[in-house]
Amino acid sequence: MVESIKLLDIAEQNAEEIAEHWAMEVQKNKRTTHYQSIKKEKLIVYAVDFYRNLRKLLVPEDRLEFTQEYFQKYAKKCYEIGLPLQEAIYGLVLMRRHMWLYADFQAIFIDALEHNQAIDGIMRVMLMMDYAIYEITQYYLESAK
Repeated sequence: MVESIKLLDIAEQNAEEIAEHWAMEVQKNKRTTHYQSIKKEKLIVYAVDFYRNLRKLLVPEDRLEFTQEYFQKYAKKCYEIGLPLQEAIYGLVLMRRHMWLYADFQAIFIDALEHNQAIDGIMRVMLMMDYAIYEITQYYLESAK
């Protein structure tokens, strides 16, 4: 049952569309000004990768190890392209937000079971984001030394 979390299904099946909306947002958002210098196509690739890896980040027993590795790579990529720490984190927050907005706009959670699956999915994503923020911050702090 956990493997078929509807939120993850929607994110995987619609990764390109969600990523495109996210890319437009980070390039115009006043809190993510450094994203403006990055090609939209490159941003879409980053976001699609995130949406397609969500299941590996949230479901398996060994997800903590995968999450640590994934977000260290994410942090390295952000650091190397010159994104400030706060923008690297906020860009990720916007990825989460766009996934939820897409799912909500599609009105996919209509019955009680789907509602419970949505809550489970949201709670898993929130926990994963906590790990992500820790790993990203840790990478930036170590790189600044």
